[in-house]
Amino acid sequence: MRDDHGTVHETDLVLVCPGATLGGLARDLPLRRVRLQMMQTAPLGEDLTTSIADGDSLRYYPGFAGTALDELTASEEQRPVAAQHRMQLLCVQRLHGGLTAGDTHAYDEPFDFDVDEEPYDHLVAVTEEFLGRRLPRVVRRWAGVYSQCIDPTRSCTERRPTKTYGSSPARVAAV
Repeated sequence: MRDDHGTVHETDLVLVCPGATLGGLARDLPLRRVRLQMMQTAPLGEDLTTSIADGDSLRYYPGFAGTALDELTASEEQRPVAAQHRMQLLCVQRLHGGLTAGDTHAYDEPFDFDVDEEPYDHLVAVTEEFLGRRLPRVVRRWAGVYSQCIDPTRSCTERRPTKTYGSSPARVAAV
């Protein structure tokens, strides 16, 4: 395998973990970039003994497809802000006591450079509904981009390179 500095490494396996900065590296792989918005609160002041997910979480993961999701879609309309931003609530308490909550899903590039406040208001409201109390103040808001495999039958793609260095080609796995 030849690295970006031109050094050749003899190896049997190469793991490529590019994150969301795929560029031309993985055009033929079933990957897409997804932009999200998340937030973190100040310490809650009590232990949250479990993670929280709302019903909208079922809408965005192929593993949940089936009759239960069909019934949810037919019986419970998604709130407009959640539908517009393809939102779900996933909330977990961190070691410092604060809550990390999210998120939105944007698939169409180019992505916005700024963050929209309306999804954060929705996350706060839904989390407060679950907890039955007001949240501590939000201390951090951020947007990020990650890579998502769009083929539900795969989590890792393996292929042989067309050019070899040495006696046999190394396997390349994009994770």
